[in-house]
Amino acid sequence: MANNQAPSWKNPTPPPVKMMPEGSRKVCVLNGSRQIDQVVKGDWMTVKVLPESGLPKGIYQLAEATKGSTGKDASFTGQVLFSDSKAVYQLSGKGVVEHPRSAFAELEAKGEKIVDGRSYTVAYANGKGVASNAQTANVAARTASKGQGASL
Repeated sequence: MANNQAPSWKNPTPPPVKMMPEGSRKVCVLNGSRQIDQVVKGDWMTVKVLPESGLPKGIYQLAEATKGSTGKDASFTGQVLFSDSKAVYQLSGKGVVEHPRSAFAELEAKGEKIVDGRSYTVAYANGKGVASNAQTANVAARTASKGQGASL
């Protein structure tokens, strides 16, 4: 559609793309896969495509994640959405929570790897977070709700 044409039913206006600062990342969970995108030179670029890992469908902006370590005692339980060398992003409540990688140090010291899609509980006391495995019942329930294993 040329810039001088007004939108109509024949030439609809596409939905706007939410632009974020350079280097921002988002995770798109759609169609059975999880796509990691990053802003590079002003455009969203796909960096990696991974399996869905039982995560709920949606588009999650990692730059908008709330910090888990706010100095207040708190606890967050939910599935890990994405992790890198500095942070672990977790679905908790209605949003994404960013935890420092150090909160998972005790689990990693025991030889456990942080698995995307697995549920963890991260508890903060005096500004320090400690992660532990949560029950994986919600992953099994989500799989059953997709029709796998359902019976009539």
